Amino acid sequence: MAVAYKDLLDPAHLTRIENYSLMAKAAVEGFLSGMHRSIFHGFGTEFLQYRNYVPGEDLKYLDWKVYAKRDELVTKVFQEETSMNCYFVIDASASHHYQGDRAACSKLRYACMIAASLAYLATRQGDNISLFAYQDSIVEALEPGHRNGQLHRFLQALTRLQPTGSANHEKLLKSITHHMRSRGLVVYLSDMLEAEDTLPRMLQNLNLQHCDCLALQILDPDERDLPHGYPIRYIDSETNQEVTTFADSVRGDYQEAMDKFMGDLKRGFRRAQVDYKPLLTTDHLGHALSQYLHHRESIV
Repeated sequence: MAVAYKDLLDPAHLTRIENYSLMAKAAVEGFLSGMHRSIFHGFGTEFLQYRNYVPGEDLKYLDWKVYAKRDELVTKVFQEETSMNCYFVIDASASHHYQGDRAACSKLRYACMIAASLAYLATRQGDNISLFAYQDSIVEALEPGHRNGQLHRFLQALTRLQPTGSANHEKLLKSITHHMRSRGLVVYLSDMLEAEDTLPRMLQNLNLQHCDCLALQILDPDERDLPHGYPIRYIDSETNQEVTTFADSVRGDYQEAMDKFMGDLKRGFRRAQVDYKPLLTTDHLGHALSQYLHHRESIV
């Protein structure tokens, strides 16, 4: 039985594929086959392939010669000609180890699946890809490249990431921006916890490096709604501080604080002119892929 489009992009399905290369290919090719509009339209003039026409698409991409010969409606898909540097920056601190009962993977695993899929797509489009991962120091650094196994090196670096330590956002993001010497797109992945005052300002500074930024916030569903209905001990994964409480008794205050945190982030990024998208680890990867393509197309 064929796997449905949404199932192909479901983290519960993708997390079973341990090899990032196979996982990224499955996610991206499944995503592209399920789209109702070619992602390559408007990017360039180099012909890439045909695919079946979907009613409602722009008729100017139909190949009328094929229609005359085969009585078949097909759309031309074009490969992008203009490449850019895509810098992927991942927060791999200890808080990303968390995985609630509803999620199929940890926050870091989910962030890595997104990064792998977007890097695969960027390489497919001819872009250069780069990776920087940090905790209290930079733990992975891969300068921009496209050929000679760059994607393989990128994916291998993802497999080495282990969530540990605390995130020194301000110090490390300043250090990473020194590597961004040319125009490009920065894809930043983090849970952004307790950084609503820091991150919008820091990512806004990327504009001075002639880089656009897409900020993807990765949260576990538990962090949004505090579902536990029994006495529970919470441990801060970065400070080891412990709090024991009845979740039911604090849920209202917690959700109010979380809503304020999310609202402050959204407003901060809007003021900083940084594209921001919150994601849960149960969301299928199509949300991130669509956001990336929309942002990528807008800056070409």
